[in-house]
Amino acid sequence: MSKVRKPISTHKKNMSTDDRLQQICRVASNLFFEKGFWQTTTKEIAEACNISVGTLFYHIKSKYDFPILFGRIHINDVDKWEKEMREVMDDAEPEQILGMAVRKFVQLLDFRDKIILFWASTSQHLEWEYVEDIVNTDLRVVSLFKEIIDKGCREGQFKTSNSLLTAINIEVICHTWVMKGWYLYHFYTPEQHAAICEQHAVLMARGASDLQTTQGAAYPDIEVKHLKNDWDQRRKEKPKGHGGDGWVRSSHQS
Repeated sequence: MSKVRKPISTHKKNMSTDDRLQQICRVASNLFFEKGFWQTTTKEIAEACNISVGTLFYHIKSKYDFPILFGRIHINDVDKWEKEMREVMDDAEPEQILGMAVRKFVQLLDFRDKIILFWASTSQHLEWEYVEDIVNTDLRVVSLFKEIIDKGCREGQFKTSNSLLTAINIEVICHTWVMKGWYLYHFYTPEQHAAICEQHAVLMARGASDLQTTQGAAYPDIEVKHLKNDWDQRRKEKPKGHGGDGWVRSSHQS
């Protein structure tokens, strides 16, 4: 499978996420999910939107603008989610905040399910510039979960010995609704799955009394910024690579 090539112009300043463009993106993401990104034509997208190809090109310059647009839509969603959570962080108990953050994050993922699936299936073939914003946004989600967990640990509600790993695991559980939807959709509603994720997140953050250990040499003290620094370093070492290179095991870990 070939990589997504760089468009002639990403014209970032001219692209917006207005209602019409969001509708186009939703239709395009459905088609990409059904047929594949490379197999879907702009003509098919326009027909599915009940607009002319000319009208479609008023909003985009090529099909290769969609990764950027999808990223911006997801970033806007996460911005709103993070803002809402931070508005209540000082006035609610950490356990309550964590449950609310997980529940609303699952709802966010459910609403953008096809866009999330696009990133999961295509990101390894995209060039760095398409993936960077998504990686940064993903790390913001983990950072907020970690911040809530750290607050709970300071206040004695949570006892996990590794708040970063717990935050990552919570985010992964949230994503199972979309990633494993082919199975879960048959058994749960989005609300039921969100409630299950909330329960598991709180249990993981609570930890257990035997996990109250000092960070040992075998467990490096890793922060979210270390993950971002590692990502930037991989991109620097292999500038002509693509997003999937960010998940290749480091040589010192092999």
